[in-house]
Amino acid sequence: MKKLLIFVCLLICKNSFGQDPKFSQYFASPLTLNPALTGYFEGKYRAAVNVRQQWANVGDSYNTYSASAEIKLQDEYYYDDIFSIGLSGLFDESFNKVLKSNHFGISMSYYKYLDPDHTFKIALAPQISYVTKALDYDALTVASQFENGSFNMALPNYLDLRSDRLSYLDFNVGANLALSTDKVSASAGYAAFHLTRPEQSVLGDVRVKQPLRHTINLSFRYLSNDLIEVNFGAHYMKQGKSTDNIFGSVIGFKPSYDSGVKLNAGLWYKSNEKMFFPYVGFDLANISMGLNYSVIANKIAHYQPRTFELSLILRDKDFIKFKNTCKF
Repeated sequence: MKKLLIFVCLLICKNSFGQDPKFSQYFASPLTLNPALTGYFEGKYRAAVNVRQQWANVGDSYNTYSASAEIKLQDEYYYDDIFSIGLSGLFDESFNKVLKSNHFGISMSYYKYLDPDHTFKIALAPQISYVTKALDYDALTVASQFENGSFNMALPNYLDLRSDRLSYLDFNVGANLALSTDKVSASAGYAAFHLTRPEQSVLGDVRVKQPLRHTINLSFRYLSNDLIEVNFGAHYMKQGKSTDNIFGSVIGFKPSYDSGVKLNAGLWYKSNEKMFFPYVGFDLANISMGLNYSVIANKIAHYQPRTFELSLILRDKDFIKFKNTCKF
């Protein structure tokens, strides 16, 4: 019965605009937030994985996964310029895996230093994405399959639907302005997604255009000494009538000057949903791991939805030209 209700909801909502998958640990999925964050990190390469489970305690959860890899290209002949290339994948499962979407992207950023001391830099970055979406009708149960008090999936569902899959190319673009000193680094960026306004539909009969998504990202990092660093981050996202406002702070602490471990703890707040995300993590050599979990949220019916995310980031620190950039 639950899957039948899901299908009815899909029929009712087929003319509505969908929204992109999103993360609270957006810094662990940088290329889905702003293509210009490609290459914006200390080191020559970075790889990141993020796993999000939304509404884990309310029926079937929404599962979202992201993975990305970036590398800075050789800069032997580009003293004031840095080119980077990044690959990203975003995978989303909704309605008990009935609806699945896959996003594969490639982006290239160009950072230009604005002063001889390399304190200020600005970046522009295009991104091309290939998107596929599929609706698994065989995972749905309908009245024709109800037999002897239960649903028999071997019986036909008699669904006369024109299409259960779609795919399209998409184009996104982003910019990022940043500064770095020995103690302070900060950045402000803007990105626009779905500039091609691709047409899509869940059921294939009525096609709608994907609404533009606008994002603004802000970050700040202060290194007080070799033991403590303070990070602040925020982002605003708008797509159609949907908006997201997330901001928070993370403090990193090393137990001793000789320690190879840095402990991270912080708190994020999502104002549009009145939701808090406590965050804990650690840095060990070139590896960063983080976990956050929602503790307060608006109730849906009699449920208080819970969401968690787990992230893993691998980066090196051999590329000194991008010293002291923001981490969160």
